Amino acid sequence: MEKEKRMFQKTKHVPNMLTFSNMAVGVLVILTMMRSNSVTGTRLACLLIYLAVIFDSLDGFLARHLNATSELGRQLDSFADFVTFGVAPISIFMSRIEEPSWYVLFVLVMYPLAGAFRLARYNLQDDYRFFKGLPITAAGFITASTLFIHSFVSQEFSNMFVLVFVLQTILLSFLMVGSFRVKRILH
Repeated sequence: MEKEKRMFQKTKHVPNMLTFSNMAVGVLVILTMMRSNSVTGTRLACLLIYLAVIFDSLDGFLARHLNATSELGRQLDSFADFVTFGVAPISIFMSRIEEPSWYVLFVLVMYPLAGAFRLARYNLQDDYRFFKGLPITAAGFITASTLFIHSFVSQEFSNMFVLVFVLQTILLSFLMVGSFRVKRILH
């Protein structure tokens, strides 16, 4: 019994460590994109977001399976997701365009705000077996994937790509604030 208790004390912090790793990746992406507008920087930033998806998938799963869930962990997870999947993908895009128009900026601001709304709504749910609206992690993954794939197609952002990206960002924003239910994969 004492050995199990010691083991629990060692493992109960693992989920929060993964959450902080997720957040650190998001901050690192933002800081990197402040200094880099290269294709290589874009690819690295997108790969880091993919790594954060893994951290985000594991933190909640392990918290539930280790019986180490907490309100603090839930709030930290939302902050991490906001930074990594709400702000960081937009910073990648912003680092690659010269002078965004007002409507592009408006859409780019609305995306993380929609994600923040979705995260807050999730934290207020009673039933955590389902997500309401598209999870911000999925939206961030889709956004990063679009930028990652485009980095192999072209070195520059054409007007057509900017339009497609803006339309995708609008769609993802609406999906995040949507009221449809999505069943959790890892529960």
